[in-house]
Amino acid sequence: MKVNADVLEYWNREDVESMYDKHLINAEIDLILQSIPPNSKILDVGCGEGEGTLRYSYVEGVTIHGADFSETRLKLARERLKDRTNVTLKQVDFLEDYDLDKDYDVIISQRFIINLMDWKLQSKVLIDLTKMLKPGGRLILLEGSQLGVDSLNEFRQTVGLEPIPVKWHNLFLNDTDLVDLMRENNFDLIKTDGLGTYFLLTRGIRPLLDSSVDWNCEYNRIAASGKVKNVLQFASKFSRLRLWVFQK
Repeated sequence: MKVNADVLEYWNREDVESMYDKHLINAEIDLILQSIPPNSKILDVGCGEGEGTLRYSYVEGVTIHGADFSETRLKLARERLKDRTNVTLKQVDFLEDYDLDKDYDVIISQRFIINLMDWKLQSKVLIDLTKMLKPGGRLILLEGSQLGVDSLNEFRQTVGLEPIPVKWHNLFLNDTDLVDLMRENNFDLIKTDGLGTYFLLTRGIRPLLDSSVDWNCEYNRIAASGKVKNVLQFASKFSRLRLWVFQK
């Protein structure tokens, strides 16, 4: 069973970028970094262009295997990571047979699972990933949250804005179903977090002030700052992307 051909074709396009909002992707990476222990052997699943992989590679003592199904994404990742001797990249379709190690301390999935557009496939891949972790290993997910989508869209509706749809090539996770699945497979949820403050400010409030889209604007930079997050303290609420850390 291969990945959806339309999804692969999309990610193999030269004109597609994994995340146009660089403030957001950096905030995602910052959240993930907080849960990576030093000296870990890491599998970065769906590593894409390697933006996260590069940052993770600077954690003390880590070794990283990065895997992605798109040759176009891997080409960009190889260029970005060419000087990182502790990173190995490999093209993998996680719905086919593949050969990866079975002794990882940490497996990271950053907006990878949502590209499998069926919960049964998502569940299968998640369970397959858990089998590659050592006892005590961590599965770090930074994935789309349907609950976050709904809460942000409820706010937008209240202030007269149209809802933000989930992209055609994504299926966001049902938060409850995910936690139940992992618990059924003997994984404990040891941490959850989100980027609710950033999403509320940039997708809920800024459109009321300025309808133009400029991801690199000063407003978004300020919204991504730690000081703003600490003041407003929205974590998972309003957060279309959510962090879950499960331990085996």
